[in-house]
Amino acid sequence: MMPEVIECQEFEELSIRVSSLLKDGELQLDDRITTKGYLAASMRAGQITLRTTRFVGTIPLTPELSVRVVPRATISNLSYMLVRSGVIPSAISGFARGYMPRFVATENPERIYAMSLIEGMKLIARRGYMKEYLPPKNPSPWRGRLMASDTVRKHAAKGIRYKHEFEQNILTSSTVENIALKTALRQIVGWLEGNDRRNAILPEARSQLRELWHVAHWEGSKPDLVRQLARKIHTLSPRLPHYRDPLWSAYLILQSVLPELSFDGFVRLDSLIIDVSKVFEAFLRRELAARLSSHGYQVLDGNNSPRPFFRDGGIYTVHPDMIIKRGEEVVAILDAKYKPEPKESDRYEVLSFMDAMGVSLGGFVCPAEGADTSRFLGTTETGKQMILLRYDLAADDPDAEADLFAVNVLRMIEGEREFL
Repeated sequence: MMPEVIECQEFEELSIRVSSLLKDGELQLDDRITTKGYLAASMRAGQITLRTTRFVGTIPLTPELSVRVVPRATISNLSYMLVRSGVIPSAISGFARGYMPRFVATENPERIYAMSLIEGMKLIARRGYMKEYLPPKNPSPWRGRLMASDTVRKHAAKGIRYKHEFEQNILTSSTVENIALKTALRQIVGWLEGNDRRNAILPEARSQLRELWHVAHWEGSKPDLVRQLARKIHTLSPRLPHYRDPLWSAYLILQSVLPELSFDGFVRLDSLIIDVSKVFEAFLRRELAARLSSHGYQVLDGNNSPRPFFRDGGIYTVHPDMIIKRGEEVVAILDAKYKPEPKESDRYEVLSFMDAMGVSLGGFVCPAEGADTSRFLGTTETGKQMILLRYDLAADDPDAEADLFAVNVLRMIEGEREFL
């Protein structure tokens, strides 16, 4: 029997009969649903009230009942943002029946995933390529470990005394994982050379492909490689976390698919949950960094390197989502807020960030809603200027929207009060 799916938006409340969550008199609601913040639960008038949070996706409550949380804002580019942000969805495992997004065919996956894969390959190159002991393609006779039982079974038992079986393994970087990465990079280079030779990514893709000179080519079929890669991703060692994102990108490139984030496919797999606010923040930071670098600016993640709140130290820190620097000077800070409008507490927070970091320019990035546009908010008595920038998550051309965002940030830095 197909499970019942209740649909609602982020930050909404829904009431569920307690009886629908009972089995043999015991509550089935999984503790991880509430302890990880996917839902907030309370009891009211004999019913369980669930409040959705910033996570979207299908959240299984029981094997027979789930809640499908959809974004409150129109985000037609969520799949694109997810890939470009580098954020990996959370998984709720252990359910006998779970949910997994379907995959939909897409044209030019090389263009969509190229940067994600290349950045991941740079990290792998720095940390080192994985290696395994594998049998050689052309084993040498009379070398390796003698396999006595196989020798007896295959030869000696038949009266053949001059043949023996040996096990030969060599340490090699030509693993399925590395071969898949190389194959995906070759696909990217081939597509760019044929369709977009002026793309600045092409030299980087070629460079990363040359780094894999020690990895063999795949000699089987692509579907077989994809099947083996899927198994390897599922069983990836915790000691190789730097491989996870690039392998995911390679899988999507080789499959030529995007994850369809409708989460209504019923299969026996884990349920994926997406923190949209985290995706929004990481996506904006990556897109802005890529576009401002040619103008001499760096865009850093303040959450990775929090600054002290007080000049003389202490335990309190500030951590803006985006720190914009030119050389060693911080010229502006931005905080991504996945909400229609920043609250008063948000304004005080950003002002405290600006004060602690000695910068006079800061503001917010919020999703565009209706006719809302980017605007100058005002100047404080101490000369601090605050701006609100809008980002259209439903833009027909996501690259053009990212370009517009970067232009507005440059206008902000240059002291403009009118935005595009």
